[in-house]
Amino acid sequence: MVKNIVFSLCVIFLLIGCNQQALFDQFSPQEEIEFSKQYLTLFQKEDFDGLENKMNPALKNEQLRTKLEQMAAFFPKEKPKDIKIVGSHTFTSPQFQQFNLTFQYNFQNKWLLVNIVLHKKGDELLVNGINVRPLSDSLENINRFTFQSKPIGNYLILALAIIIPLFILFALVLCIKTPMPKRKWLWIIFILSGFVNVTVNWTTGGINIQPLSFLLLGAGFWKVGISGPVLISVAIPLGAIIFMIKRKKWLTSRVENQD
Repeated sequence: MVKNIVFSLCVIFLLIGCNQQALFDQFSPQEEIEFSKQYLTLFQKEDFDGLENKMNPALKNEQLRTKLEQMAAFFPKEKPKDIKIVGSHTFTSPQFQQFNLTFQYNFQNKWLLVNIVLHKKGDELLVNGINVRPLSDSLENINRFTFQSKPIGNYLILALAIIIPLFILFALVLCIKTPMPKRKWLWIIFILSGFVNVTVNWTTGGINIQPLSFLLLGAGFWKVGISGPVLISVAIPLGAIIFMIKRKKWLTSRVENQD
């Protein structure tokens, strides 16, 4: 049964990823993406004058050329096998627009993650920042949902993410069937909520705790962006626990009243 649940989760993650990619491509700023791709080819050509000409003048200083040369060294001379947009954020104000775009480059034996920030005012589009980082593999492989070499914390939270919703649903059914003094609907809401979120990054094993938070059914699964890591969250089923304790007292009191 557990294997079936895990397999179903993997399929869900895959389908969610496919749908996200289609939506992501559809709503990404195409003009700015094409501008960025053309601009980034200048690194391979080592056209540093061309790179500087399209940058925000405020960024130009004595160290700029050295930094551009260091980034150009990451780019092979060959044509990329694939360039994929994996991150896109647009900020719009009455005065200007800012585009934060992240690309994944796939070369013959190399992967690069390139982030570029564009500033657009009127028809003028300038580069406001660039960052180039080599990757050991594609983000899809780095962040894929796998059980290989994962810390024990990952497995513990995954197990809780399966057990807690089942426990909450079990308590919910009992709540609906149990005679209660008053306000059963408030108990239903309380039971459905988990409190104090604990989230694990499945790729890195990093754990984040949010004390002032709640989570429906006490668990959640999602991916960060298109090619980001899977995050699994669990929360304490406080409502369900308190209800199970109270239920025993209510049933005992009911039996005593009948006697």
